[in-house]
Amino acid sequence: MLSKPDFIQKSIMVVHSYDVKNIRFHNENILVEDDAKIKNQASLHKLFAIFLIGEATISTQLIRKLQNFGVALVLLRKNLEVVSVIGGGLNGNILLREKQYQNFHDENLAMAMSKICITNKIQNQELLLAKIRQKNEILNKTANKLHSLAGSASVCENSKQLLGIEWNAAKYFFHEYYREMDWMGRYPRTKIDKNNLLLDMGYTFLFHFLEALLLLYGFDIYEGFYHRRFYQRKSLVCDIEEPFRAIIDEAMRKSFNLGQIKDSDFGFANGQYFLKWEAIKKYSQIFSKAILTHREAIYDYIYGFYRHILDPKKHQFPFYIFS
Repeated sequence: MLSKPDFIQKSIMVVHSYDVKNIRFHNENILVEDDAKIKNQASLHKLFAIFLIGEATISTQLIRKLQNFGVALVLLRKNLEVVSVIGGGLNGNILLREKQYQNFHDENLAMAMSKICITNKIQNQELLLAKIRQKNEILNKTANKLHSLAGSASVCENSKQLLGIEWNAAKYFFHEYYREMDWMGRYPRTKIDKNNLLLDMGYTFLFHFLEALLLLYGFDIYEGFYHRRFYQRKSLVCDIEEPFRAIIDEAMRKSFNLGQIKDSDFGFANGQYFLKWEAIKKYSQIFSKAILTHREAIYDYIYGFYRHILDPKKHQFPFYIFS
């Protein structure tokens, strides 16, 4: 099991397909070179995941080396669509999986976990609004609505009600939080505007970071407590991601306020926006840095979740307070 001191030293490396031919290993380090000059370097002991973007041919030696050091390899196409995740999960943790199935199939326990998780998500959305310096009456009203919805989520009776509360909270939050960015609505995976494209990218990075950590403990990531079984959906990762979405939300708003989001970084074709190849690196770094800034809190949450699943009477379901 990966200890907390070891985990907080871990980092993420983003590699583009044109760099693959320049990857080599040296003294338990992975090097990305260009004309014999080192462009990027990381110790395999301190790597948690590599995001490889673009079409590339990778060797079995690369895969074997990364697996030996427990490094997850996330393969994405140029449009950031996920191809595969290669990682050495602890699939043999039978006791954990037995407890996971037992607890998730208990409707009362599953509902209790779902309520805490979504309440946590809405409260973090409220905290993000509270961090906006220039308050106005509309923003304060939205914050009050989220506060009320968080209270409703904590006491609702079924998952259908909870889903409705979550949807309403998201609608109010996104509209107010991204008001200055010409927000037109949240439409996942449609790429109908630059905002949705960037949020999809950030949430994808966060999703697979959490996935790799859950696999390290040996969870069945396809079995969730709030997001239920659906073919090929990693439902547990969808569940655990909810309280942490605030990390990506803040990173995107910050990058807008700092003038980092440029119209020239985007193209448009076939009714969809896309990031130009040379701009992907910039936004990869923005979102990766944001995730790593909160990696200690993420570790504590997953560890707390692990202990709760093993003994829900003794250990409380974790709660992540965004800061």
